[in-house]
Amino acid sequence: MYSNRLAAPLLTSLTLVTVAFFAAAHAVGQPAAAPAVEAQPPAAPPREQPDAPPPAAQPSESPQAGEQATPKPAGEEPSPSAEADSPPQEVTRPPVPWGAEIEAVSQKKSPENLADLRLIQKQVRSVVEFARPATVGVEVGGAIGSAVIISEDGLALTAGHVAMEPNQRVTFLFADGRRARGVTLGVNSSVDSGMLKITDKGPWPFVPMAPAGSTEPGDWVVGLGQPNGYFRDRAPPVRLGRVLFEEDSTLCTDVTLVGGDSGGPLLNLRGQVVGIHSRIGRRIVSNYHVPIDEYHATWDRLAGGQMWGGSLGTAEPARHRAFLGVAGNSIRGGCLITQVYDGFAASRAGIHEGDVITALDGEQVDDFEELGRLINAQKPAATVVIAVQRDGKPLDFKVRLGIISVDYPGTPELESDS
Repeated sequence: MYSNRLAAPLLTSLTLVTVAFFAAAHAVGQPAAAPAVEAQPPAAPPREQPDAPPPAAQPSESPQAGEQATPKPAGEEPSPSAEADSPPQEVTRPPVPWGAEIEAVSQKKSPENLADLRLIQKQVRSVVEFARPATVGVEVGGAIGSAVIISEDGLALTAGHVAMEPNQRVTFLFADGRRARGVTLGVNSSVDSGMLKITDKGPWPFVPMAPAGSTEPGDWVVGLGQPNGYFRDRAPPVRLGRVLFEEDSTLCTDVTLVGGDSGGPLLNLRGQVVGIHSRIGRRIVSNYHVPIDEYHATWDRLAGGQMWGGSLGTAEPARHRAFLGVAGNSIRGGCLITQVYDGFAASRAGIHEGDVITALDGEQVDDFEELGRLINAQKPAATVVIAVQRDGKPLDFKVRLGIISVDYPGTPELESDS
């Protein structure tokens, strides 16, 4: 299957404030008041054993899809710290069936026959059916990302760059079209972990966190999220892959991520969250996630609304660079734009879906890698002229580029300044 990833500077993070990477190699494609930081944070989740049955999904209640998503005025929202004083509860039966057959197949280096593949397929479907209701799109400020609910009272895990900072209003977007209001809690910028809390009344569908230390290279994993933004008539798409390695508080898999996936869950075949989508590299197999171990280790600080750490392990302020705010595919003669994100640079300039970008400031653009290089060479907020073909007619657009932190997860690696 054909797949394409956009070039470096068009991505900001996996939130939809810039260009998204399009890679469908593993896609299954199926149809505020500030939190009371001073209050006692939620208790840490139970440290499950690897074979312990995770909590079952709960029915959800929230405002209907058409209701106003704006958070309540100050003083009307419940305190997330007060609401979240109970850890996820244990249950007596596993939500995702698990037996000796799938255990044996999951331990193999690779499937050996059609029966193995069918067994994996069946297990993945069970995981998806269980986890999809708890996988949500989130709007924080002007950014859009993903999150996963991990307790029936509405605690949710996301990426740090999606949450951004504590005490921000959040709109949760469910796959069935419902919305709920909430706030951001803690953020650890060093590893890109974050926590959110739904402040509307639950209970909410949720999936359990895997126990710390339960993930190994070669494990099958399922990725869910809201690539390219939330769509009311689309459930969170599914991608399947395996864990490649884990080091420096980062989990690397070949589960293909694209724009909007940031904050979504990485699940094992038991239906437990083993990681949270964070960023992508230059290669299609370079997809990075925050290990669930990091959330276990810093639970009290995240739930208590603390913010700490430098960008991706450094205390230095993040540098900034330009971004455009489109997604698309490389074609012969340019870059076909398949999505333009509302409110960002390309959208404000008048670039449309279906346009083919052919040049930037007079320099020819043959593919997204070249477009990325040219955007990256610009100063943040610089004005450039982008040439496009629209319905066979040449057009020029004057575009004032946006600004994003280089060190935000999701911005692919840049060459060293040295």
